[in-house]
Amino acid sequence: MPGALLILATAVMLLGLPFGIDPLWRVEPLTLAEAAALRDNGEVMRLIAAGEDPNKAGTVRAELLRNDALLVTPLEAAVGIDRPDIIEVLLDNGAVLDAMSWTHLMCFAASIEADEAVEFLEQRRPADAATACDHVQTPW
Repeated sequence: MPGALLILATAVMLLGLPFGIDPLWRVEPLTLAEAAALRDNGEVMRLIAAGEDPNKAGTVRAELLRNDALLVTPLEAAVGIDRPDIIEVLLDNGAVLDAMSWTHLMCFAASIEADEAVEFLEQRRPADAATACDHVQTPW
């Protein structure tokens, strides 16, 4: 009898998984910015394939990037964790790096000493991008 109950419980759990039902723990969906902040290339790709806009700002919950929740773009989140690989995945999948966004991201990376992101972005500098950071607002 205990074995049959264990088999039944396992079957119920397995049947619920394809529908997002997991009785053991609650899984909260990630925003694209959160996936970038968590260094999760696979989740970044999955969310983009599901239609998420790689240029749209999204909320990043407290403690993932900073102590407070933030509203940042996926590129800002990737720069915030100094991960050029995430930046590259986003750029390869529709994120826009024009002159204005390049300056914004470069100033942000320099302000937080994200050296790898600075190096990566420098290689992709648009010809008309400004380098002055005087009036650039960064996420933090």
